[in-house]
Amino acid sequence: MRRAISLAGLGIALASVAIGTGGVRPAPIKVVDTYERKCSSCHGKEGAMLDKGFEKKYASPRELREVVESMPGAIGMRSDELDAMLAYMRAVSRREPFLVWTERRSDALVGEVSPAAARVEARAKREKLRVERPQPSQWRIALPKGVRPDDIEIIAQRGTVRTTLRLKDSPYSHTK
Repeated sequence: MRRAISLAGLGIALASVAIGTGGVRPAPIKVVDTYERKCSSCHGKEGAMLDKGFEKKYASPRELREVVESMPGAIGMRSDELDAMLAYMRAVSRREPFLVWTERRSDALVGEVSPAAARVEARAKREKLRVERPQPSQWRIALPKGVRPDDIEIIAQRGTVRTTLRLKDSPYSHTK
């Protein structure tokens, strides 16, 4: 009986920690950087050589996944890394900006955006946050006191096309 109570207490404590720190995590891969290093030589910088709407050429998301998985740049990718890369491919296919959160550095979040020319904004609890651009395809947001990653919404816009990423939902846009 004591063991059951102890295990229940441990479960509650772990759940509290998960809720307290927010259940969100960065993506398992630097998607834009990986694409540029492994894929752009065949498919162009930021997917420039891929036809608009190419994802529709495949009968199902599974077929698109199989095709991407067979590409030389995807060799050795884990399933979760491939999921993030597929999200990027969907954004490129739709000609929409792509956002991904890649790292947490103590009091800041770091991520990527494509195309690099997209404008990036962020908000938390309806308050605008300062977004730095240390590199053209990278963004950085300093976390104000009391703001958790799952409070943050990031918007990328290029021309009239916008993409919104809510970190409470996913570390990258275009999950579907």
